[in-house]
Amino acid sequence: MKNKDIIIFFTGVLLIINAYEFYARYGIYFYPTSTDYNVTLYHAEIYTLIVDILLITGSVMIGFLIYGTIKNKFNIPKLRHFYPITFVYAIILAIVGGLIHIMPSRAYSYPHVVIFSFGQPMFTPNLMVYYANVIGIYIYPFQVLSLITASIIGGSIVSISFMNLQSKNRSAASLIGAVGVCPACATGTFFGLVIGASPFLSSFYLNYLYGSTFNEIFLSLTSLAVLFLVFIYFIRKYRTKFIAHKSY
Repeated sequence: MKNKDIIIFFTGVLLIINAYEFYARYGIYFYPTSTDYNVTLYHAEIYTLIVDILLITGSVMIGFLIYGTIKNKFNIPKLRHFYPITFVYAIILAIVGGLIHIMPSRAYSYPHVVIFSFGQPMFTPNLMVYYANVIGIYIYPFQVLSLITASIIGGSIVSISFMNLQSKNRSAASLIGAVGVCPACATGTFFGLVIGASPFLSSFYLNYLYGSTFNEIFLSLTSLAVLFLVFIYFIRKYRTKFIAHKSY
């Protein structure tokens, strides 16, 4: 790893740590409804935006470093139909993961378009669009980052799998990858969807696993990590060649 890569990685980590420390210390300023502190809406929006920028920037820097490291270590072939596959993959994830709801039937008294501009970082600002029996959309920063990451990784897995199915080295594992290695595994909400058939497991999931923001982030990152490990397996096994470490 080059010195600049080390700098990029630790800069990203420090940005995330600083953002967390800032929120932990000045969390009250993110909520203007407090009666004990003189917090204005403007301050809450600014503080929320600052922490979001720090977290997003740090995550993107770490993500680009991981991408660069993989690109340097593996001779990855040009993926066929990567962009259309990734687009379809993203749509599937958005629907299963709860970003897009098709034809929601339950109405409520809020306006059709609602924007929350302050609050918990990476979950605000968020946008909610609701038209009964038409469509419902709920978007927030953490969800968007997870969707982009999962779509790129999952799209790559499916592309490599399709390429392998067309070659002489096809195998059952290629078929598994071709169906996306369970696309919805990249979203925490799918876990609750799967076990929803069991009232006990569903209750345990909702109350304990998915009942807090920390657990939601943990589940999403864990499923992304699993998807990433599957991606590493595929690029090492199929039509790729490991490049020896270089000394810098």
